[in-house]
Amino acid sequence: MIDLEKQKKQFKNHIAKFTDYGNIKILDFKEPNTSHYRIRFLFEEDYCILHISGDLGELTATNYNNMTYDNFSDFINNVGYFTEKLNCHSRPIYLYDEDVARKELSQMIEEDYALKERVYEEAYGYDDAIEKLLVKLLEDYSEDSGMGEIGYNRLSEYFTNAWEFASSIGKKSTGILDLYLLAFELAQENLKKQEA
Repeated sequence: MIDLEKQKKQFKNHIAKFTDYGNIKILDFKEPNTSHYRIRFLFEEDYCILHISGDLGELTATNYNNMTYDNFSDFINNVGYFTEKLNCHSRPIYLYDEDVARKELSQMIEEDYALKERVYEEAYGYDDAIEKLLVKLLEDYSEDSGMGEIGYNRLSEYFTNAWEFASSIGKKSTGILDLYLLAFELAQENLKKQEA
């Protein structure tokens, strides 16, 4: 996860520039005479499409009415809502941590007495029965996509509702969307200071 307070310092010398072409509105936010952490928000107002480009990656998002310059502030405090509007992005939104997945699965097994008994019974009572099962469940776990097909199929043998949670096991936000929203918010503040 990105430390937003630390990242905020990267924008301290940035200047915002807003350009209005009617249906196209552009907000540039960059440090003069450098491309360090430069970011551009381009709004296609007539189609409610946002394009983000620059050093922090690229993104396209669409929404039927509030993906416009004036209404984009609706997203500032709601990353989950913004995530739902994404069409494509060049930076990963999520990463999957196998250690976190291991802890989550272990806790789920430990909390379900009947399941825990089944795991020990299948392993003939070995003390490391849960660990052996975790190795099998996480055999094809990936940092990019999380639980693989092999792990999911094995998980389904132990949890009838595996489909409800398998895709979120070990899932962590990279924080890139928070960073984009922070940059937009700081650019807006910078524009207000320029006007004052």
